[in-house]
Amino acid sequence: MRLLIASITLLTVAGSALWTTAQNSSQPSSAREEEPRLETVLALKDPFLPGEVRTYYTPGYEKRARAIQEFLADERDFYSKELGIHLDLTVAVLDTKQWEQLNILGPYGMPTVTDFPPYVALLPANWSENHLGMLPAESEADPALVKEVHAAGALWNETFYRGFDAVIGHEFGHAAARTYGIKPPTHWFDKFLATYFEIAFIRQRHPELAFPVQVFFAINRGYSHRYTSLNDFESRYPISDTFPTNYGWYQAMFEQRVEQVYPLKGIDFLKQARLLFPASGKAAPLSQAEMLGRLDEICPGFTGWAHSLESTANSK
Repeated sequence: MRLLIASITLLTVAGSALWTTAQNSSQPSSAREEEPRLETVLALKDPFLPGEVRTYYTPGYEKRARAIQEFLADERDFYSKELGIHLDLTVAVLDTKQWEQLNILGPYGMPTVTDFPPYVALLPANWSENHLGMLPAESEADPALVKEVHAAGALWNETFYRGFDAVIGHEFGHAAARTYGIKPPTHWFDKFLATYFEIAFIRQRHPELAFPVQVFFAINRGYSHRYTSLNDFESRYPISDTFPTNYGWYQAMFEQRVEQVYPLKGIDFLKQARLLFPASGKAAPLSQAEMLGRLDEICPGFTGWAHSLESTANSK
């Protein structure tokens, strides 16, 4: 697959080193917020780009902020037409210093969105400042994957971070699922749905991002993953705070299942998910097996996929 030149470049090129997972913090985690708040973003007094997706940014990063805004405005338009969703979203594209000023639990560089309105999404202004430990050096990566990237005429770091930038489409998906009226019974299905929103949009509107997204998830599949079952994911949530690479592996597994379901069900999967798990009313608690059984009714294979995850543990 050839890497096309994107009209939207959602990238700040990062260094080639493998970043450590240490998280800098001058304050104890107990004093931190679980998610960003709109008022703390506004308190930064950053410049912003007006529009349907108002986008604040650390001074010096207007070009990157504009590219992200255009991408999200396009996703907003897509789901407005496909599902009738009208979603208000504020985005902040911040450097590490301003991210720290928000006083949130999530490490710098991990894209995020608030659970409830007003929806606020965060994306790093500069990938080179992240400490997630998610980009392996070329010498430590799968040689076949590195060869594929080079054959496409692309750079290793650039391709990975273009794929990582597309994760903002996943964050949009969280807000879109709630706005649409789907209430995921579990954390893992919440993540799966957000990835479904992301992949469906990219398939339809941004085929030029297919290759970087493919490379991003291929790298994620190679991460150390001590925890593998869906029950592990639930009991250790939010695993992204303590084991970011293990969390990346889970996200790759969700994406892999999305890629199996989407060609068969398309956008209709989201419509059927709303019928199964409506936000209105009070649903009875479901066991993991019951939930997977319901999903199998929409698209067979969820139970088998879940069982297959349990035999893949490693601890590189």
